[in-house]
Amino acid sequence: MISLILVIIRIVGIVLIIFSILKLMKLKIIEKSGIQVEAVVVGMRENKVRTGRQVYDEYTPILEYMIAEKVYRTAALASQGDKRYDLGDIVKIRYKSDRPEEIMIPGDHRSYFNPALFGIAGIMIEILVLLTQRFL
Repeated sequence: MISLILVIIRIVGIVLIIFSILKLMKLKIIEKSGIQVEAVVVGMRENKVRTGRQVYDEYTPILEYMIAEKVYRTAALASQGDKRYDLGDIVKIRYKSDRPEEIMIPGDHRSYFNPALFGIAGIMIEILVLLTQRFL
């Protein structure tokens, strides 16, 4: 029974690692070979975020850009505590040719945080399973 549970947990760890690698590769492809276009900050969503007793502001810029005579509006990554962009700012973005709503701001490495976190969680799960198997 314990070995079955360990196998299932190990599969979850492997899935997390694979997901992380695929997502990181996809982001890298968009950053390196995505089509570059200029976007304008047309809006800013402000949100109060509470973590325990601390409350801070979160700002999510809304970017508008045109591709083949079609206008797209996409929310960029939120920043906490400071506004990275002001209304009217022009931001260079990259997008996938087949999915123009998937954007990335070159040089903004915050996009890599969540996939890297999933990969680290998968590695930690694998280490935990290996240690558990060794000492059981």
